[in-house]
Amino acid sequence: MAIAHDSLTYLRDVAAQLDNLGARAGRRALIERAATFLGCSPQTVYRQLQTNCGWTSGRKARIDKGSTSVATEALQALGAAQRESVRDNGKQTMFTPVSRSILVNNGVTFGVSNSQLNRLMRDRRLNVAAQRSGSTVQRLRALHPNHVHEIDPSLCLVYYLRGKQYIMRDSEFYKNKLENYAKVKFKVFRYVLYDRASGVVIPWYTEAAGEDMHGLFDFLMFAWGQQDGRLFHGVPHLVLWDKGSANRAGPILNLLEALDVRYETHEAGHARVKGGVENGNNLVETQFESRLRFEPVHDVVALNRAASAWTNAYNANLIPEQDTRLRRNGRVVGARLDLWQTITADQLRILWPVDICRALMASRPEERKVRPDLTITFKHPNAASANSYPLRGLAGVNRGDTVLVQALAYGDDAIQVKVPRYDGEMLVYRVEPERDVDRYEQRLSAAVIGEEYKAAPQTDIERAARVLDQTAYPGLSVEEVKKARSRKAVPFNGQLNAHSHLEDVALPAYLPKVGEEIDTPAHVAAVIPTLSADAAMLRLVDALRRSLTPEENAWFRRSYAEGVREDQVDALIEQFRQPRRPEVGAPTLRIA
Repeated sequence: MAIAHDSLTYLRDVAAQLDNLGARAGRRALIERAATFLGCSPQTVYRQLQTNCGWTSGRKARIDKGSTSVATEALQALGAAQRESVRDNGKQTMFTPVSRSILVNNGVTFGVSNSQLNRLMRDRRLNVAAQRSGSTVQRLRALHPNHVHEIDPSLCLVYYLRGKQYIMRDSEFYKNKLENYAKVKFKVFRYVLYDRASGVVIPWYTEAAGEDMHGLFDFLMFAWGQQDGRLFHGVPHLVLWDKGSANRAGPILNLLEALDVRYETHEAGHARVKGGVENGNNLVETQFESRLRFEPVHDVVALNRAASAWTNAYNANLIPEQDTRLRRNGRVVGARLDLWQTITADQLRILWPVDICRALMASRPEERKVRPDLTITFKHPNAASANSYPLRGLAGVNRGDTVLVQALAYGDDAIQVKVPRYDGEMLVYRVEPERDVDRYEQRLSAAVIGEEYKAAPQTDIERAARVLDQTAYPGLSVEEVKKARSRKAVPFNGQLNAHSHLEDVALPAYLPKVGEEIDTPAHVAAVIPTLSADAAMLRLVDALRRSLTPEENAWFRRSYAEGVREDQVDALIEQFRQPRRPEVGAPTLRIA
């Protein structure tokens, strides 16, 4: 468990005395005297010497030291149950007797006393106390003044009603008298900025019904802008704050993106990440607001005026009879404003006018279509007219693409261009307009007609096309590929078997399907023409190359008085070619 600094110093002195005694007698008496002084048992003194001072007695440890009949899984279950009983405020609500009772009734075996279980869990760092202090903290630093600003709003103890200042008192606004708090319609909120490198503290007050993005915007304009009589100003590279609704509002994030300010939020319960501003709030409350009890002000305007005077004096270490210099690691670093003045010209980014910042806050990314020459046009808020922005050479940008464009605060009318990527992510680029033009507004980067040729940088599509060409026509240059296509050369050197392999495909044996013939309706049946008897006989004579005998003629006219169908003429011709019998008549012809 954690002990006070004074007790730790005393234990280290005891450890040194024990080492001087060596193995001689007197150690026991020294340990008992330390136990009496610290108000604990000798065993606790030994344990604290080992845990906090790294001291050991030098005696050989028992062979069975650290072993126990209690299963590791049982101890872990006991520790987990107690850890889960810790409330948000840190209070532990379940201890070993209750958690043991629950686990035993669920089949877990312990076999030792509760005090022994507590010792076992303490030795293995499974107890709640060890877990509570087991989380390490990563130290953070800023590179220079205005690199990182920590920002935190909080409700101020001061409020105003009908032109009079009031200070919230615990007796009037504690948790059981929330109706008194509700009566204060417009509360006073305190915003505090803490510059991580220099330690400069900037407070600002606003009167509102609640924390909102309008108050946050006004504070950022005040804190980052240049104010009369105040040295500190400038836009940071990174803002560190919590996950408040105002901090995550779309317009505020639009403003930060336009000002090229990154932002990071800490998880709930990890306010130590921005411990500088947490301490800054405490400084403002104890060093400045405590003075209002003895010299009230009557509105927020006067409150901010008084706060500005205090801020300048505090950051400059000019408050009478007070040393307000920044201290870190137990050492005096210097006056906060002196440290801030080490900022260089390239590190100090001047805030734009408030009206432009307000326009940037309300702006949204606009869509632009990439023209064939890989440029887009955009009207920057700071420009008198639209400018052309070149996107040549940017990965992922192709003619005809739709990109998202947003104005940036710093640079030569710079814009931010976002290009959708195949996986849903965005490629982000910073682009400035092309300024180099001649008196006719023609780009100097363009090729002079008839004198020079400048190939435009290849886009992703063109690069992919080149790869495909090399695959289809290996070893050929761009011009040779064009010529090969024009003469209808076979791609892939004619080595692709595109369809001949289909002749070798072995089709599976299918069972034939049985179907029914469809009767053709009478109105769609084929119409066969019918020849008259004379026309049919002429066809016979022409085919037989002879004339019909009188008997044949008489029989034919008698048999086919109604005519002969076109599809029966050939059969008649074949039958008349058969050798004729002596008798004449119907039997000589076998016409169906």
